[in-house]
Amino acid sequence: MHDFSYYNPTKVHFGRGVINILGDELNALRARKVLLVYGRDSINRSGLYERVCRQFEDAGIDRVEHGGVRGNPVLTHARAGIELARRAGVDAICAVGGGSVIDEAKAISIGVPVAGDVWEFFAGRAQPDRAMPLVTVLTLPATGSETNGISVLTNEQTLEKVALVRHGLLNPRVSFLDPETTFTLSAAQTAIAGADIISHMTEGYFTTTDRQAIVPDNLLEGVIRSVMTAMDGIQEDPRDYNARAAFMWSASLAWSGLLQAGLGGWGMPCHALEMPMSAVYDMAHGAGLAVIIPAWIELAGARHGHRIRLFAERIFALKTDNLNDVANRFREYYRSIGAPTTFAAAGVVDPDLDRLTTLAFESFVRRGVAGYDLDLIGAIYRRSLTD
Repeated sequence: MHDFSYYNPTKVHFGRGVINILGDELNALRARKVLLVYGRDSINRSGLYERVCRQFEDAGIDRVEHGGVRGNPVLTHARAGIELARRAGVDAICAVGGGSVIDEAKAISIGVPVAGDVWEFFAGRAQPDRAMPLVTVLTLPATGSETNGISVLTNEQTLEKVALVRHGLLNPRVSFLDPETTFTLSAAQTAIAGADIISHMTEGYFTTTDRQAIVPDNLLEGVIRSVMTAMDGIQEDPRDYNARAAFMWSASLAWSGLLQAGLGGWGMPCHALEMPMSAVYDMAHGAGLAVIIPAWIELAGARHGHRIRLFAERIFALKTDNLNDVANRFREYYRSIGAPTTFAAAGVVDPDLDRLTTLAFESFVRRGVAGYDLDLIGAIYRRSLTD
């Protein structure tokens, strides 16, 4: 075990009907006017919008609405939310949606208190030290943004998709997780979310410099199995509460930082490869990861061969010295749950690989991840064109 510091200030309310105490938690934060951040029509169709608004009204809290957050949140929309929050004089933010909505709400929370542009934080030219109180109501479990201090935002002009990490500062104060809010998710949404959740755990598991990490390995393997078991249950019955609950809590645990605590020397090469894909083509993050991970295993996995083979044996019951076998087993699993495994399957028929390669190389440089030159990055993208 390596030394670590772990801090997570997010209070989680989990279970049926927890949204019924949303107003109480906002009152505890002394919120009198709230910026309500959400996506498009899904919370209206599910009836969640009405339930949330009723909580505001019953608690005597005014609201200002900032809807229309995209699947990959963008800088211009976050800037608009910041300006709206300033003009309205809100004192808290409530994000209702998935990771994209929560990520943009986090960007707004650190953008409102400062005079400069919020992108300065994401570009690394300034450091945030204040954030407005943020409460979240999760509807699409995938990114773990409801329990972590990470915000991802895309600059449409430069096509930089950047993760800002500030544990504690960017963590929501309170998050509400009601598995019943996920009953209306489509099979495709659930599959892509499942690939996203698993990727958050495989990044550390594969790339750690530890040959064996007793506690992190067992935690990561256990939660990965929980996701896969939950996926089986959801595929059989999309309204299986126990399966949806396991899926939702697994997503929150996967990227809360708890599972990776004590893990040494790990990185996120697959995320560095995927970020340009969703920045340029606006594909779902989980879809891009399902496309890129098998190709990464084949072409860049040798340096992590022991860990990848260990994963294959323990999770897939596959004992092999050939990493191509592991990559193909991943493709097989992704296809079985309905996730894409090629650019075309993800809706991108003729990707601009040169553009993606340049953006990914810049992402590796930003992240300080060595060993990925333009040739290797381009080869991984080319391998992702076909199964």
